[in-house]
Amino acid sequence: MKTKIDLNRRDFLRLSGAAGLFTAAGCAGFPAITSTRSPNGLLRHACIGCGNMAWGDINSFCTHPKIEMAAFCDVDANYLAQMKKKFPQARFYRDWREMFEAERDRCDSVTVSAPDHHHIHMATAAMRMGKHVYLQKPMAKTMQEAAFLRRTVAESGVVTQMGTQYLAYVSELQTEALLKARTLGPAEHVYLFSTRKGLSRRRRLVPKLAPVPAFLDWDLWTGSAAERPYAEGVYHPLLWRIWRDLGSGWVGDTGCHLIASAWRGLELGAGAPKDVVAETITDAEDGVKDLVWPTGAHIVWNFDGIPATDGKPFRFEWFDGCAEPDNLAPANFRPPQEIEALYAASPFKKRPHEGKAVKCRDGWILQPHGADFAYAVRNDGTPVKAPDVVKPCSHYHEFVNCCLEGGKARADLSWSTYMRECVIAGEIAERVPGTRIAWDAKARRFDSEAANRFLTRTYRKGWELKGF
Repeated sequence: MKTKIDLNRRDFLRLSGAAGLFTAAGCAGFPAITSTRSPNGLLRHACIGCGNMAWGDINSFCTHPKIEMAAFCDVDANYLAQMKKKFPQARFYRDWREMFEAERDRCDSVTVSAPDHHHIHMATAAMRMGKHVYLQKPMAKTMQEAAFLRRTVAESGVVTQMGTQYLAYVSELQTEALLKARTLGPAEHVYLFSTRKGLSRRRRLVPKLAPVPAFLDWDLWTGSAAERPYAEGVYHPLLWRIWRDLGSGWVGDTGCHLIASAWRGLELGAGAPKDVVAETITDAEDGVKDLVWPTGAHIVWNFDGIPATDGKPFRFEWFDGCAEPDNLAPANFRPPQEIEALYAASPFKKRPHEGKAVKCRDGWILQPHGADFAYAVRNDGTPVKAPDVVKPCSHYHEFVNCCLEGGKARADLSWSTYMRECVIAGEIAERVPGTRIAWDAKARRFDSEAANRFLTRTYRKGWELKGF
């Protein structure tokens, strides 16, 4: 077996696939319960990505008393330099494949906090090497990638966690508990909204080409995506989110956070919508309109009945039109006035820019994103005491504890990949706006060939995915 660090892309993916066969054989039938065997009793952790969200992940992980921040990787030398100052004893890399080869026997777990288009390659390679994986949302870009992740988790037996850190908040736990207990009767309708400003609201402009800066490895940053010239301030470090082949748009960025406690509370598990439809608005120059995600969307997912809804059909509805006066989206891209009135009459006083409202037969659950508590109210205006919940340790510490002691993390990929598929269905609906597309969960296809085109994606030559 080749052990040089300077493996090319094809060699590395071939070797990581072979490693996966060994790992799967050793752990078959024991998904996500394998604890680490670190010789020093610590979880030796490697991080892919060092800036922006990755910086937040790193600063949260390093507070655990039993973690060793062993290695860091980033294609941006400036971000890597920050890590060298903070963790001078660690080892540092520009190429994640080199890090995996060098750290094969020196790390137990990996954080993947790179742009979305890298997730599937980095995460599955780590799992195939027997490494526990903390994978930033939205975890996968396509339906087929989500299923491949799920299969790899089952084969490898490693601990996994999707980066939905808000699931450890008391308000999320209360929403989940209220739904599971059917405190307000069966659920009927879940409204999700994210109406704040943000980088993804910017007008989409045709990129102006520029020389690649010396601190950035542009080829590695591009990874499996199609080749493109570098353009300053357009892709790296943050605006990649607005490009269809790199990011996942507004609903992909935020939707996995907002939907999670409702998904768990309704006990949807491996469920899937029966159909989805979207309308969109996009502020973009003509040269890029077909390459970018919309600046606002309204998405409706319809589901068949489940026990939590007394067997009656229900729906999720998403609004992400900006609600700021200087960038106000049309009314149909913002939550309906009923939601505005409910929040105005609640202890929150007004609707937050991000959050949810769950309509049940006998009342409502209101939960601002990141709030300290969820608020339940009956249809006659009588408040309902929120359930007492045991606040868990931090989302990040939970992952470390599971790696060291065994057990599944709360946002384990074995179920959250199904939730991600629901969000992806919404993203696909955004690409065929105005068309209601029905999903056949058994055949894993839509009834629209226009929609089926987006069930998978093409990887740049040399970045093909072993076993995909």
